[in-house]
Amino acid sequence: MIDSEKGGLQPIAIEYLYEGLILKEDIYNHNGKLLLLAKNTTLTKNLIKALKKFNELNRNICVSANMHKELMDRGIPRTFEQRYIEEKVGYSQVRSETEDMLRDIETNKKVSYSNTASISSSLVQKLQAIDTALIFQCVNGHNEIDEYLYRHCVNVALINGLMGRWLALSEENIDLLVMVGLMHDIGKVMVPQDILNAPRRLTPEEFEMIKKHPVYSYEMLKNEPRFDSKVSRIARHHHEKVNGSGYPDGLSADDIHLFSRITSIGDIYDAMVAQRCYKNAQSPFAVLSQLKEEKFWGLDVVLINMFTEQMPRELIGKSVLMSNGMAGVVKHVHDNNIEFPVVDISGDVINTNKDLYCVSMIIDEV
Repeated sequence: MIDSEKGGLQPIAIEYLYEGLILKEDIYNHNGKLLLLAKNTTLTKNLIKALKKFNELNRNICVSANMHKELMDRGIPRTFEQRYIEEKVGYSQVRSETEDMLRDIETNKKVSYSNTASISSSLVQKLQAIDTALIFQCVNGHNEIDEYLYRHCVNVALINGLMGRWLALSEENIDLLVMVGLMHDIGKVMVPQDILNAPRRLTPEEFEMIKKHPVYSYEMLKNEPRFDSKVSRIARHHHEKVNGSGYPDGLSADDIHLFSRITSIGDIYDAMVAQRCYKNAQSPFAVLSQLKEEKFWGLDVVLINMFTEQMPRELIGKSVLMSNGMAGVVKHVHDNNIEFPVVDISGDVINTNKDLYCVSMIIDEV
């Protein structure tokens, strides 16, 4: 596929290019036959955008071996489109409003029902208006470590709403699920930041402090009478396990509200696909595989089965970044091997594996 006469060109995703990069070598299209940009060109946002538009059916380009190594050494790129798309679909605005809400809760130690209801209503509207796959791509997108809690609350709210839709719940119950997802972790503002964001394994004493956050969430929500009484109870129990091993109350099975069991799944999924100070992000396929294999003990198996069946369907046809730096498109997800989907890479349809696997989603243009 690659023209070896052009100095051993190697394919790489366009997403690795960045504004301000001065090209030390020429770059070519996906098969190395067409010169796209000449050596000494300084990349701008418009040039990168033009490359993607020209190459829209194939997100790979070809560069020299030296340039390939240099770009790969920079690490997994945070795609240029992500912030643009998040702004276009309104995700950024809701994330910003959630940040303001949490800062207000941290300062005043109480919850404003009107602020919360407004944000929750916006999220419900987005669930109705935005394509499901695009919602998941916002959820699966890379986040800055210091904004984790704000995005997490938004993401769990969105996942809760989607799961409510898959379960064919009433609009009223979906609204409630979204509200719970948004508010389930507000108690974390009461946990010292140096513990919450510790880049190391927590001590037993520190973990006990972390485990108090559902109780803090419960108490603040309960103290605002305009919230449905179920919201505080569901938030309190989102870390309970059906086998009785959870916290804070050690509930089991049907003693745990359905919406708490739903929120547990969204909470774990989003935490695993997120970049944190103490861990790298995992691909959605790897996390789905772990959920299906019951690596997270104590979750509702019926809900897990629904989640791991429905979500892969939303990822079909979406762009992914591969472990070798190339971009591909998901063509099929095996029911019994979710972690390694079938991917089209520059026209070659392959079964991914432990040596060539999906690293992250690439946010597509709206």
